[in-house]
Formats: sequence, structure tokens, C-alpha cells
Amino acid sequence: MKKLITMLLLIPCLLSWQSPQNDEITLLIGTYTGKGSQGIYTCRFNQQSGEFSQPQLLVEVANPSFLTLSEDEKYLYAVSEGWQAPALNAYRYDSKTRSATLINSQPTHGGSPCHVALHQGYAYTANYMGGSLTAFKLGEDGALGEPQLKKFSTPELRSHIHGIFEAADRKSIYVTDLGCDAVYEITPPLTLRHTTHIEKGSGPRHMVVGKKMAYLINEYSGKVTQLKKSKEGLKVVASFPSDSVGGRGSADIHMSKDGRFLYASNRLKADGVSTFEVKRDGSLKKIAYTDTGIHPRNFNLTPNGRYLLVAERDSDQIEIFERDAKSGKLTPTGKKITLSMPVCLIWGE
Repeated sequence: MKKLITMLLLIPCLLSWQSPQNDEITLLIGTYTGKGSQGIYTCRFNQQSGEFSQPQLLVEVANPSFLTLSEDEKYLYAVSEGWQAPALNAYRYDSKTRSATLINSQPTHGGSPCHVALHQGYAYTANYMGGSLTAFKLGEDGALGEPQLKKFSTPELRSHIHGIFEAADRKSIYVTDLGCDAVYEITPPLTLRHTTHIEKGSGPRHMVVGKKMAYLINEYSGKVTQLKKSKEGLKVVASFPSDSVGGRGSADIHMSKDGRFLYASNRLKADGVSTFEVKRDGSLKKIAYTDTGIHPRNFNLTPNGRYLLVAERDSDQIEIFERDAKSGKLTPTGKKITLSMPVCLIWGE
């Protein structure tokens, strides 16, 4: 009987120990390599305590400013942002040893690739200076096929493609065009289905996509645009200010897993992160603003939602904020991961 009682008492402890939310996870960090960083870095992060290990170099590569992992985490893809030799790099990734081996690299044929996403057997890059989208057919071994290119610039407008985001039904991708103030819906590999026009001078940058609604952060206007999905594509519903001081540098956007809170980063003036409450009708109410270090570019929530990590490029650090699940508000922990020019944060096992 005593043994049975002991085992029953141990069950909650064992379940807690086995829970993914209690395990350490891997943070993969993309950087700009012009000042001190050498490529892609990893560190271990405890999403219960907020403790972390020091970053270690995973692979040496020029300007890996955006990264993505395959769904099974066997492959890692990283852009090499630049004008002279823009490329996408494919790596075989081992999550257990946290090591990566180059499979192949392909030119994007579009300058300054700044975003990469995977969709229906293709890898896509958003080429900021090229004003184009590049699609690479993926091999069974994760290798990149020959690049296919779609350009968006017009005689009147110069395109700056900035982000690629999969639709909730996974049948298409949304592509943001900062230069032409538009969001394109694309089906594989490069068929244009719909174009959504955003207010002139907005500068569409990054998106959060849900089943019925999507939210777009606009770099120049500093507004978050609420979009509703329809048969005719995305339709603009309303816009809500994130940058209230005219910094013209809004950067990234993420939503909590429960869909109750939305976060948006702002740069160039009063750098920080806006917190919005998402109402039942999908509209937003700005409830807080949290100061950060200099140039908060990309940021990410931990899978359990307890922490929000901000890549602060010009402060050479990743700042860690604790998040209140009930109020959505952020509190600085005082903990910072030091690394030269971090600009992209993604999670792995």
C-alpha cells in the first residue's frame, strides 16, 4: 500500500518533468555579420525560468538575416541577405546535437533576400531590393532546386517584397510588398490569385494569419491593419496605431497562442513593443507599450507564452521579457543574451 501511495504521489512530478513546457528548448539566432557575428547561432533557453546558455556558432554564413526550420526540424533554411551575392542556403539540421551541415546554396536572382518560408514543397524568399519572390522546389533530401522568379515592380512603383506568410488553410501564401503598398496571395509555385491594396505610404512588412482574420504591421505608417479573409482575397477592415511617435520603423508582429493579445515592434524613435488586446470582433485595443533596446527588429514568444524575446540589433543583445498570460502585459526581466547584431529568432527542440 505504501508503494502504491508513493507511486501516486510521484505521478504529478513525472508528468511535470516530461511536459515540453518544462524542458529546455533551442533558440536559433540569425544575425548580420558585418560587425562581429559570423553566422547562425544557437543557445538553450529554459521557458519556465528564463535562464539560458551562451550562444554558440552553428554555421558560418554571411548575413543570415532570416531563418526557418522544416516542420520535422530535419532541415534549416537561411537567407544570405545582400546585394552582391544574394542566396538561400539549405542545411541538414540535427536537433539532438544542435549541428548543421550544408546541403546546397542557390542564388535568389533578387537582391537582399530578407525573409524565407516553406510551403507545399517549395522554399520561398522575399527579395527586398530585387522587388521579387523566388521559389525553389525542395528535394526529398531537403536540397534546393533551381530558382524560379516572379517580379512585382511596375513602371510607376518600385516593389520591395518583405515577407511570406502561409494562409491558415495552407493552400496559398501571402506576400507583403512594402514598396507597392500591397499584399499578394500566391499559389504554388508563383501564380498570383489576389492583390489587396493597403493605404498609400503604409509600407506592409510582416503578418499574423488566422482562420478568419489577418493582421499586418506597416513599417512606414506604424499601423496594424486588420484584414478579413473572403473568396475575393483579403479585405481591409480597419487600422490601429502601433507607432504613435512617427518613427516610421515598425518591424514585426506576433500573436499569443490563445489569440487574445497581439504584439508589434517599433524602431527608430521610442523603440519598443506595443501590446494590443484582441476583441471578439477582431478589432484591437492598445493596452501597453514596453520600451526596449535599440532597433527591436524580430521578436518571438516562447512556445508556452511565458516569455517574449526581442532581437535588438543595434544594442547587440536579445532582451527577455516576462509575459502575464491574463493581462498580456510585458515586464523586463533584466536578462539579456549578448550577441552582435541579432535580427531573427526561431525556436527548435
